[in-house]
Amino acid sequence: MTQPTAKPPDPNFPPHFHVAVDVVALTIKRNLLQVAVVRRNDSMSCIIDKRTGIASEVPRKPTDYALPGGHVRWENENLIDAARRELTEETGIELSRDDLVQIGAYGDVGRDPRSGRTISVAFVAFNPEFSTPFAGSDAASAQFMDVVEVLAEPNRLEFDHSRIIREAISRVRDLMERTPIALKFCDEEFTLSDLRHVYEVIYHAAYNEDADALRYADRIRSEDALTGGREFEEELQLISRILQERKSSYNLDSPAHNQGLASRGSSSKGTSSDRTSSWRSEEVVDVLQQTLKSEYLGRTALRSRSSDSARANLKINLDPANFSRKATAIDGFIEEVPESTRSSASGTGKPAQLYRKGNAQKLDPPLVVQRRPTKPAKRPAK
Repeated sequence: MTQPTAKPPDPNFPPHFHVAVDVVALTIKRNLLQVAVVRRNDSMSCIIDKRTGIASEVPRKPTDYALPGGHVRWENENLIDAARRELTEETGIELSRDDLVQIGAYGDVGRDPRSGRTISVAFVAFNPEFSTPFAGSDAASAQFMDVVEVLAEPNRLEFDHSRIIREAISRVRDLMERTPIALKFCDEEFTLSDLRHVYEVIYHAAYNEDADALRYADRIRSEDALTGGREFEEELQLISRILQERKSSYNLDSPAHNQGLASRGSSSKGTSSDRTSSWRSEEVVDVLQQTLKSEYLGRTALRSRSSDSARANLKINLDPANFSRKATAIDGFIEEVPESTRSSASGTGKPAQLYRKGNAQKLDPPLVVQRRPTKPAKRPAK
């Protein structure tokens, strides 16, 4: 009996392949560019060999990360809707269609060693107000990390996600030159120095294709290791000071308060004085939590780091006069706030003029960023 033979593939009907989406959610915190990453639930990681460009499945390490993403639902889902859904499912971050910009498609042979061939369409979102990520149904963990840290060893990004992140940053740079997207990271009223700082962070060489991310990441790790204890002590002092102020304000050490605490232990109902003391204690906690949140946001703001820190220096230096001339020459980009200035942090020098967002949707001419020439290093004295 003759065995049946497989029909040769029809060139008009190519083999089945998968369509996926990946999302690069970028923001700026503590003077550095950060990206949302997840750790997948799978026990194996898909890591690309740098020499061959082919991915293979290897046992997962705790430092293996990936961008939020997944397969597009075949029946009735558009690409951008799939990107929004996957981001929410894996990180809890919800975005509108207008928040996402398509970067490109990635379909190199061997980028995904699992079932079949996968072509991924990547999107980028650049926003200062992402919600705090948390692991959803499709991820073991989710968090924002410094881009230089994600790209540096010993961390490993799965698939070709390191390439996608760098090309997403390139896309954001293009948007910053042609649209007012950078103003999202400025207050309602800001100085030209504030605006220039956003451009300086995004255009740093650490995010370029040929950058040595490990060298930059080592500087950040060293600084955080040195300052972490000091910052923790400052937070403890802050908590102690606020508690002392609130205890004095609400008189929590009064006999009525202490009597209320004692009666709470012997009676489940409690007295009116007991309930009042309890309410006051809860109010102190609420105020404390809000104050600590405000303190944290202030410390992670763009201007919070000293100028000589590694984080503050992980940016390019743009010529202030050249940047100011270009920014103010673009019609509708920014507008002066009449008779409004801000003194410098040192309290010296001329107060800076304040600006606010204009009504332009596109920058014409584009705000092309040029680096300030670096000064030659001084020779040591003989």
